[in-house]
Amino acid sequence: MTYVNDYRTKRIIVDRERAPIVKEAFERYATGKVTLDDLRHFFADHNIRSRNGKLLCRALITNMLSNPVYYGHFRYVGEVYEGTHEPLISKQLADQAQAVLKKRYKWSPFVMPVKPKAFLGLLRCSTCGGAITAEIQKGHTYYRCTKKSNAALRLLCRQPYIREEDLTVEISDLLKPYSLPAEWADEMLTRVKEEKKQSARSGAVMAEQKRREIEKINLRLQTLLDSFLDGIIDRETYVTEKAKRMSQKKSLEEQSSALLKGRSNWLEPFQSWILTARNAGEIAVSGSPQEKKALAQKVFGSNLVLDCKKARGSCVKPWSYLLDNSSNGGMVPATGIEPVTSGL
Repeated sequence: MTYVNDYRTKRIIVDRERAPIVKEAFERYATGKVTLDDLRHFFADHNIRSRNGKLLCRALITNMLSNPVYYGHFRYVGEVYEGTHEPLISKQLADQAQAVLKKRYKWSPFVMPVKPKAFLGLLRCSTCGGAITAEIQKGHTYYRCTKKSNAALRLLCRQPYIREEDLTVEISDLLKPYSLPAEWADEMLTRVKEEKKQSARSGAVMAEQKRREIEKINLRLQTLLDSFLDGIIDRETYVTEKAKRMSQKKSLEEQSSALLKGRSNWLEPFQSWILTARNAGEIAVSGSPQEKKALAQKVFGSNLVLDCKKARGSCVKPWSYLLDNSSNGGMVPATGIEPVTSGL
């Protein structure tokens, strides 16, 4: 509306005739005393109309008030970039106009805040296998089966609604057994740290062995080249032997690189699991619904179902080890650390 293409410089420049009008429109709207309809007539009074001569539509004016191009930026593929064109208004004026626009928008967060539905995507229906959806009624969030899975079973599905507060209690009760006492977790983390050091030392020694083997191959390659240049071996033999040695060298280089990175890749996810299990009890008791959902997804994966207002499900490894060691109060032993990768 305000910028035109300069085909000589291949840039956009300000339309000096319309620029003051658009700037005044921003200033008027930022006061909060005029509406979009007022701006439509304001533009019409200055001979700015649609192509068919009608008043500008509200959507066009809304887009204008929200467009960062007027304060010197531009939007491309959903991302905002800093432009090199001349800004028409200040960022402060643009923010003021945008604030007024948000307050007046029908679904603005200032008018009707969107209430998050924390447990969406966590459970499915135990009867028909359908997804669990959520809806807000009288200020409360209720979860229910969508009944959009098995055509035969959904006719039999009579699963009742459950309020989010009640579902939160159900999820909390499911999570409480999957917790490591702090002293157990600290001892296990100490063992993990020691194992990392030992693996690093061992890896460095083996990597040095690989490096020496690579040096030997480099010498053989040089000897092979000298033999070819001196006519001791023919080209076919040279090419064949060179390819063989180069292949060996590449394999050794990759092995050496892997050893230097560490042989304890399994320890990182195991350490992360210990930290999560250590905090599981606190999250189960006082965590937010979003934190409980994140933990439940780690513990149960996609195994949680909603059955008559009850959340049920079987945990995945390594969380199942916490229950398997019932003789230790449901806790895994702090000694004898072994690689655990499944389910991390």
